[in-house]
Amino acid sequence: MTPLLLVGMALAFLGTAALLTAAEAAFTFLSRHDAEDALLKSRGNAMKRILAQPVAHIRALRFWRVWFEMASAVAVAVLLHSLLDNVWLAGLAATGIMALLGFVIVGVSPRQLGRLHSAAVVRSTAPLIRYLTWVLGPIPGWLVALGSAAAPGAPAGDDAFFSEQEFRELVDRASESDMIEDTEAEMIQSVFDFGDTLVRAVMVPRTDILSIDAGSSLRRAMSMFLRSGYSRIPVIRDNTDQILGIVYLKDVAATLHELGPDDEQPPVEALAREVRYVPESKPVSDLLRELQKESTHVAIVIDEYGGTAGLVTLEDLIEEIVGEIVDEYDTESAEAVALGGGSYRVSARMSIDDLGELFDIELDDDEVDTVGGLLAKALGRVPIVGSRVEVGGISLLAERLEGRRNRVSHIIASAVPKADTDLEDLLDEAKATQQGVPREQEK
Repeated sequence: MTPLLLVGMALAFLGTAALLTAAEAAFTFLSRHDAEDALLKSRGNAMKRILAQPVAHIRALRFWRVWFEMASAVAVAVLLHSLLDNVWLAGLAATGIMALLGFVIVGVSPRQLGRLHSAAVVRSTAPLIRYLTWVLGPIPGWLVALGSAAAPGAPAGDDAFFSEQEFRELVDRASESDMIEDTEAEMIQSVFDFGDTLVRAVMVPRTDILSIDAGSSLRRAMSMFLRSGYSRIPVIRDNTDQILGIVYLKDVAATLHELGPDDEQPPVEALAREVRYVPESKPVSDLLRELQKESTHVAIVIDEYGGTAGLVTLEDLIEEIVGEIVDEYDTESAEAVALGGGSYRVSARMSIDDLGELFDIELDDDEVDTVGGLLAKALGRVPIVGSRVEVGGISLLAERLEGRRNRVSHIIASAVPKADTDLEDLLDEAKATQQGVPREQEK
């Protein structure tokens, strides 16, 4: 009678542990939509109370799952001890049997069932989970507090979701295993970087802003719109620091359409709308939410002294997530073009981080952000065509100028051969030896 009772107890405890394991997996993978649907289909208040206090019920669920697993293991051990009459052999056999049964019946199958049918499992086990939580009361919370005291500074077990770095690594592994597309992985990574990016990194710099002078005619403004492809242009008085407003293509087109052939055209500033100013140190995530809320598509970026630093549009912010957006009026040009032999033609506005990735070299400079700025800093003066410097193992050669200010627009970047570096060291050492000065002393 006793062996049969122990067998029944072991099976009952093992089955209950499997059921609680399925419920735990179901609660973990239950989506918000499925939870709302389960709440509507459930009877009684059990489901409602569980969703109102999910942490407390999950803690109780885990406690009881462990308890029933241990209880089934004890029942099997007692059963084998009564049959074998050898405590060591019974303990070894019970360990092996429970390891196999626990892995298959408790560890694998119920979790798969809970993940596949999370809504149905949660709805059917809600009354049981609610009752088990009521029986334990605050005991699981006390145990969690005790565990947290033993590991100070560690996240709580119920709150220890993926950190940002862990989630990034998870996305990389998912991309490598072809579970998600590379473009999807890049977009997810861009979302993480989005919150750390400042406006100054995405804005159109002051020198590249297309503006129209106050007092200009609407026909001149329309001509600028058509030639540039832009739909919004700042109106300035004397220079870019004195922006009177932003004129919109739709406003100019509507006004010109309404004017008769003999009607006098108003100046362009009469149609300018109010300017939205933002500091260059503002995170792009905050600015995106503000522009969405205000239904604004363009803002003027100001520096710490109150001067105009650049211009940023809603499109610039969205491109930080989805990548470059090219429409019918944009001229798409690659930021880096391979020339062969390890050389690239790069835009002077390319970031130094992107340049370093081309050559697998770590470039870090707190004073400049672009390749053009790095060239000018290393050169010590305004670069002209033919100016050449070497920075961090990369040779930079100014190729051509563009714009009204004749600024360097493209740079030839190439890796400095290691053999050349070694040759220079040998020449310096030979020169120092001829002068009778040891190389170490010369330094």
